[in-house]
Amino acid sequence: MQRILFGNHPTQMRGIVASIDDRRYEASFAPLDAVDLARFDLVVPLRVEQIAAARAGRTVVPDDRSVALCDDKLAFNLWLIDAGFGDTVPTLLDTRPTVFPYIRKTRRGDFGHGCRMIRHPGDDDGDDHPDVFRQRAVAGADEYVLHLLRIGDTIRFHVAYRYDMGQPLGVRGAIDRPASITPADPGDALPICTAILDALDYQGTCCFNYKREEGALRILECNPRFGGSLVGVVSEYLDAHLAAL
Repeated sequence: MQRILFGNHPTQMRGIVASIDDRRYEASFAPLDAVDLARFDLVVPLRVEQIAAARAGRTVVPDDRSVALCDDKLAFNLWLIDAGFGDTVPTLLDTRPTVFPYIRKTRRGDFGHGCRMIRHPGDDDGDDHPDVFRQRAVAGADEYVLHLLRIGDTIRFHVAYRYDMGQPLGVRGAIDRPASITPADPGDALPICTAILDALDYQGTCCFNYKREEGALRILECNPRFGGSLVGVVSEYLDAHLAAL
């Protein structure tokens, strides 16, 4: 029996308990900065703010630079453009766009918090705060997530899912929930996202959210953490992570 310590998370903990192979893994949850991490075979942070504390335990997590870059949606978009991946980035807009629809985002936040779809003139309150930016909306009811674990120079684990949002301009998160979630073939998203992680020399777990536009990949964000839809295959993820150590 291998002991796995996860960071606390209000929604993911229940799913992990329900999904994990408890014949092989003993799951615990705790604030990672308040526990002796040496007692566990693997430490898995579930939130970005838990990553720094997790480094004291047995795990592979992204460094501070990678976390800061990916956690800042605007900075990550700009990095993609500078690094030669600009064709995957929906067009960044100025503070007074005249083309609709577009999405207004805060630079940090998850589960759709800080994101608002602007469909018509007058829908935007014109907030010019430096933590807010605007970006062309990618229409389509299907949104995808690709979970990746990179350790060394190798992808050790990956799995993709399709979210049917039931509407072309949904903002997945607390307000707009998917009608269904099904496994997906990532296709060219896998080599492209792998190349992005190679360019970053990213280590650890992340998840890319993306859409397809006439078949072309459009990356919405990259979260430098364990993603929610990974809970259903958590044992396979743990197998891969432990094997790489």
